Amino acid sequence: MEIILVIARNKELVKNISSIKLQNYNVVILNNIKFIKHYLEEYIPEFIILSEEFENRKEIADYMNGNTQGELFIIGSGDKRNTISRNIYLGGVKNTGDLERVLRIIDNLDSGDNISIKNNYKIIPQQVISFYSIQGGVGKTSIVFNFAWYVKKIIEGRVLIIDLNFCEGPSDLTINLDLSLLPNLSVFIEKIASGENCLNNSIINLDDDNKIDILQPPLSIHQSDRFNIDMLDSIIYSARNKYDIIIADIPFRYDNISLEMLNLSTTSILVLSPDMKLVPRINDFKKFLPAEQKKGIIFNKVSQSNKKYIDECKNISGIPVYDRISHIPEENIEKIANGRVSFNILNLQSLIPDLVNSIF
Repeated sequence: MEIILVIARNKELVKNISSIKLQNYNVVILNNIKFIKHYLEEYIPEFIILSEEFENRKEIADYMNGNTQGELFIIGSGDKRNTISRNIYLGGVKNTGDLERVLRIIDNLDSGDNISIKNNYKIIPQQVISFYSIQGGVGKTSIVFNFAWYVKKIIEGRVLIIDLNFCEGPSDLTINLDLSLLPNLSVFIEKIASGENCLNNSIINLDDDNKIDILQPPLSIHQSDRFNIDMLDSIIYSARNKYDIIIADIPFRYDNISLEMLNLSTTSILVLSPDMKLVPRINDFKKFLPAEQKKGIIFNKVSQSNKKYIDECKNISGIPVYDRISHIPEENIEKIANGRVSFNILNLQSLIPDLVNSIF
């Protein structure tokens, strides 16, 4: 059978883990990190569980990522039961019973069994999610930012927003967040030869807890025209080594950049108004989406007059409807705030969870 390697110093775990019997895996325990190379070579584990109690866990994780194909989980005793990707984090593991639940999640990942156990943990793999539309004025950028703002609160990792709405002057997102105009994608275009630091020098951090970065578009069409799909590929490659969730805001434009971004995405979300006359356009656009890609639709600004019909709509052209966001009357409008700073972005946080659950 395949091997799950558990690396921990906790005496209770080391003593009792041998009593845990799984259907699909054998469990091997290692409590002395000096023997990690030997264990990786001998057992070639499919999954590795590393306790966060090791002070040098980052170096250990980097070593294992570079020397094994196994999926790495990091476990800790914190209350959060969310995740970071690349190295998946599971909190709430305080004793042998908690670890056994984690092991049984892994044991049944492909079987569909023990759903109640799986639901105790939210495992969110790294995602590249593109939001696009086939019409203007649907509130796509507001949904993108609300999605990012919500996700950053439920994961331990970092989020990157890539704003591909090229225009002359600052984009809507830049204006509504009152961002500094620099740095932006122009830095990447000018200094792409410098490698990874090129992306680092092109992004702007948004929030106090350093969890959301934004890659703004250039300030001129002339500079935007210099951006090509090879540069986009390079950005996504670099970003996947740094960020857990990458979110792209794609304009209503069928150009090579937009189509390549959709092609690079693990998930694509179509943002629609309740106007069902656009269904033929969806049929025409669907051919550009990778067949194996996860796809969903979100209706925005759904009024009472069309709510019943939209609620009954489960899919369009075979793409499932993930969420329906109601129109918010002007007197009920609130803006997203970051501490004392208020962004000029409609607050949809209470309406986003269904979309998040559908994607993850």
